[in-house]
Amino acid sequence: MAKSKNHTGHNQIYKNHRNGIKKTRRPRKMSMQGMNCRFVRNQAFAKRGMQKLTAEQKAEQLAAQKEAQKKVDEKRKAERQG
Repeated sequence: MAKSKNHTGHNQIYKNHRNGIKKTRRPRKMSMQGMNCRFVRNQAFAKRGMQKLTAEQKAEQLAAQKEAQKKVDEKRKAERQG
């Protein structure tokens, strides 16, 4: 008995190009799958809370947030050095 053919690419390129080869769609927002669920939940509540604030309150919040972030960065830097 003769050996049979294992593979051929005949007609595959034609079939692929019939509907056009398209770029994949990029998601509008990042997937939360695999993220820390406690963080995701807290983030949602924080976003909702920020919507209720006035412009002055938002500015205060952002200033406080930046200050807190500086403290955290300094603490991490100290841990790495010491």
